[in-house]
Amino acid sequence: MASYVGASPEQEAADAILTAFAAEAKKGDPASPEARALVVRWRDHLAEYHNGCDEEKLRRLAWLYGADDRFAEHLDSFGDGTAHFMGEAIEAYLENR
Repeated sequence: MASYVGASPEQEAADAILTAFAAEAKKGDPASPEARALVVRWRDHLAEYHNGCDEEKLRRLAWLYGADDRFAEHLDSFGDGTAHFMGEAIEAYLENR
């Protein structure tokens, strides 16, 4: 979490989005309008700070969030199940574009 001295603007922005994903994960609907809006925010964040974010990059990230324990460990530090929820929300977003 970037609520510390020296956090970069990128990290502060990412943490705000990830905190919102964790809260939304508790509701349990990765296809909700709120989850969809968070995916768009995340996509835009990645595009701004990480050299673009197309559909293929999002799809691969969705897979990684569920399959790679390193991603899950970090994302779940915002709330249990955040990584899995993000992966499902991204997939739902891509299926219903």
